[in-house]
Amino acid sequence: MNFTLIVTGASRGIGAAVARAAAGAGMNVVLNARSTDALRALSDALGGDDTAVVAGDVSEAGTCRRIVAAALEKFGRIDALINNAGILEPVGALDRVSGDDWARNLRVNVLGPVLMSRAAIPALRQSRGRVINISSGAAVKAVRGWSAYCTSKAALNHFNRMLAAEFPEITAIAVSPGMTATDMQVTIRSEGRGRMPDGEYQRFVDAHERGELRDPGEVAGAVLKLARHAPPEWSGEFLAVDDPRIARLDDAD
Repeated sequence: MNFTLIVTGASRGIGAAVARAAAGAGMNVVLNARSTDALRALSDALGGDDTAVVAGDVSEAGTCRRIVAAALEKFGRIDALINNAGILEPVGALDRVSGDDWARNLRVNVLGPVLMSRAAIPALRQSRGRVINISSGAAVKAVRGWSAYCTSKAALNHFNRMLAAEFPEITAIAVSPGMTATDMQVTIRSEGRGRMPDGEYQRFVDAHERGELRDPGEVAGAVLKLARHAPPEWSGEFLAVDDPRIARLDDAD
C-alpha cells in the first residue's frame, strides 16, 4: 500500500510544495487548509485519485478528527503527519497588539499541531510513522515585533520533544525552513514597516531583493526525506532544513 501523509496548510507555500512533491513521488496525500476552493484546485492539479481534501481550521478538534477519518477511510493508514499550518500575525510590539490576536496565533501554531497529532496518534503508532512539525529559527531567537510567533514556535519545539518522550513508536522532528519565499515573507514586507525595528524589517526586505529566499520546493524535498526516512533516534530533535544529515537520508523505497 502506498505511503500516506497528511499535510496541513496545504493550499500554498511550503504545504503546497510538500503536497506536489509527495504526489509526484506516488504517495497518497490528505490535503488540509481553510480554503476549500484552493484545496480542490490543488487536488485537481495533482490528479485527484490519490488525494483527499478536508477543509477546516486545525485549531478546532473536530477538523482534526475529520482529517484523520478521511485519511483512514480512503487510504487505510497514516504514515506521516506534516504539521505545517501556521500564521505570523500579530506583528508589532507586545503592548501594541491585541490579546485576542496573540491567542489566535497560539491556537493555530500550537494548539493546531497538538490537536492534529492527538487525533493521528493511534494510526501513527500502528504504522510507526512520523510527525514533522514545521517550526522556525524564531523558536530560538527573539525577533522584536513577533512576540506571539516566536513564543508559539518555541512551544511547538517543546511539544515535539514531548511527542518523542511519550510516544517512542512515533518519530517526531521539528524543522526550521529558514527564510523561504512564502506568503509569510510577503506579510513581513507589507506589514513589518513601523511594527518591527527598522533593522529587523530591512533584513527581510534585503534578503528578498537579493534573491536569497529559499524555494519552497527545496524545503519540501527535505521535509519528505524526513517524513519517509528520519531514524527513530532523531525523535525530538529540532533541525535546520539544510542540516547535512537530512541530505544524506536514503531516498530509496
